[in-house]
Amino acid sequence: MTIILDWLRKWYFIPLLLVISALAYLPHVSGFGYFRDDWYLMYSANALGGKAFTGIYAIDRPMRAFIMSAAYSVFGLNPLYYNLSAYLFRVLGAFAFLSTLQMLWPRQRAVAIFASVLFLIYPGFLSTPNAIDYQAQQFGLFLAHLSIALSTKAVLSIKRIERWMLWLFSILTAWVYLGLVEYFLGLEFFRLAVIAVLAGRKVGVPTWQWVKQAFVNWLPFALGPAGFLVWRLFIFESERKATDLGVQLGFFFDSPLLVGIYWTTAFLKDTFESLLLSWTIPLISLWDIPLRLRERFFAGIVVAVSILVFLLISRFEKNEETQEVENRPWHVEAFWLGFTSVVAGFIPIILSNRNADFYGLSRYMLASSSGAVIVFVVFVQQFRSRHLRYLLLCMAVGSSVLTHYLNGIQWSNSSRAMQDFWWQVSWRIPQLKEGTTLVVNYSHLPIEEDYFVWGPANFIYQPQSLEADLNRPALWGMVLTRENLTSILSHAEPEIINRRSILTYMDYGNVLVVTQPTSSSCVQVIDGQLPSVSEYEQYDIQLVAGESNIGDVILKEQAPRPPEIVFGQEPEHDWCYYYQKASLAYQRGDFQAVLDFGKKARKQGFSPLDSVEWMPFIQAAILLNDQELVLDLAPNVKKSPFLSLQACEIVKKLPIVDSGMQRFSEKTFCPINE
Repeated sequence: MTIILDWLRKWYFIPLLLVISALAYLPHVSGFGYFRDDWYLMYSANALGGKAFTGIYAIDRPMRAFIMSAAYSVFGLNPLYYNLSAYLFRVLGAFAFLSTLQMLWPRQRAVAIFASVLFLIYPGFLSTPNAIDYQAQQFGLFLAHLSIALSTKAVLSIKRIERWMLWLFSILTAWVYLGLVEYFLGLEFFRLAVIAVLAGRKVGVPTWQWVKQAFVNWLPFALGPAGFLVWRLFIFESERKATDLGVQLGFFFDSPLLVGIYWTTAFLKDTFESLLLSWTIPLISLWDIPLRLRERFFAGIVVAVSILVFLLISRFEKNEETQEVENRPWHVEAFWLGFTSVVAGFIPIILSNRNADFYGLSRYMLASSSGAVIVFVVFVQQFRSRHLRYLLLCMAVGSSVLTHYLNGIQWSNSSRAMQDFWWQVSWRIPQLKEGTTLVVNYSHLPIEEDYFVWGPANFIYQPQSLEADLNRPALWGMVLTRENLTSILSHAEPEIINRRSILTYMDYGNVLVVTQPTSSSCVQVIDGQLPSVSEYEQYDIQLVAGESNIGDVILKEQAPRPPEIVFGQEPEHDWCYYYQKASLAYQRGDFQAVLDFGKKARKQGFSPLDSVEWMPFIQAAILLNDQELVLDLAPNVKKSPFLSLQACEIVKKLPIVDSGMQRFSEKTFCPINE
């Protein structure tokens, strides 16, 4: 027991960082699937192998291809491994950050450890579950702080050989991390500030000598960022405007006043959010997500355990802290180092005409997060009351852990909703014709890019590229913008798109509309000849419903089973399963099977929450001359004027053979004609 206590007194920060970060990031890690850019990355790798990343990243960040190819060769398609890898790099980055702080202020060990804990669980970055696409950011952040720690050690070292080795590895890691994430360039100011703090430790040295010494000490390490900038600005030609500094600065020279105002406001906003709002706004935005009672209970347990662990393990610092006598004003050094690092972290981002937020662009908070946590800990340490300091730290730890815990639930729910959507599609569609352009509406996610659609669709139906040496998906997708909607309605000419070496098309004259109007609705494949659209459907889908080509669904083939490593386990067979099978049977013309599926579903107590899903059963009953069943089902759609009008139009177009049934159906659904 004594050996364990002695070990904890010396190395207690290891379990502290590991336990608290695990509580923040790992409870829902098994539920994280593919998100956003993951879809085209993993489709490409699955279709062409790791070599696909070379073409994908050649236009802006070619070094990422090496990282992603290596990761894919080890992890394959399994998102869990990418998430665990990202978590490992996040932890290693925190240890590297801690090492730098301990070398800066060796007698302020508690401050360094508390700052490292908060850096590790910084609540301003909420894209941790997007681990495949953000593998480079997590690895790059680790390398950046490793590089800074190596340079700090080199400045302090008195051994020449050791200094040279540290200098070499520091430069190499700087080249790599900037090659992965160029907007981390602001972290180079953090390195300069650390070296400047070390150079200013001599009492009585004039300011100009201090500046000169800091510059001389920093100059060897400048080879890393300087070499990268020379390559980036004068050798490499970026094909992507968003990462081409010359193009971005061109906006400023075209309109200095307007762009200057934008830069200033964005800079002030980002700095304010990073220093202050990151500790509150993300949690507030996640507070209202729907949670089951069990999830609320576990959330409370996780927060309580994280605070308890923080308090228990931090007690090992008590004796050392009370014996500290600091001769130099460490808190002044720390504040200015932290504040200026926050400012510098946003400069490359602002110059690229972008700004950070707590949602889709939270990655831009990462470079400034180290400075933000230093400022926060300095603020806390100004209170004389030890109890008040620990109260504030516990509040920060608890709120950060809760933020990431709730964020994990939200990302996990989104992943499950996406997987369930495509499982329903697989129940409904046996196969799709090559060249089908899918217009999709997700109830849980806005579609920002076309690969949000064609990525999962090709994984199920056409996992291989159309050409062995080219990245050509067989199925395509479309974001339903106003321009694309107009092109569909006017049957515009097909358009080829070459993005990141991936060749896709938009065939405006051959679209298939697949939609899930609400989270309570089933996935609905629209037949443009007899469109039945939910009363909850968004307006743009209603406009293009009549253009949906149901003939793109191949009925004779056996439906492929979605790969579970991508889409998770098959959902339970509830109402939506029977609805999809009935809709497929209706398209095949097997109307009795439609009614049989309906009977099975109702026998098990299933019924739709979206009344439009009664339509295939009503239509099948009409075509089978089952008036009793029609009268039984009719009230489900007639209660909605929107659906009632559609039902009337569909009845008029149905190929009803019996004239009596035709009159009965029109009388039932079109009473206005009486």
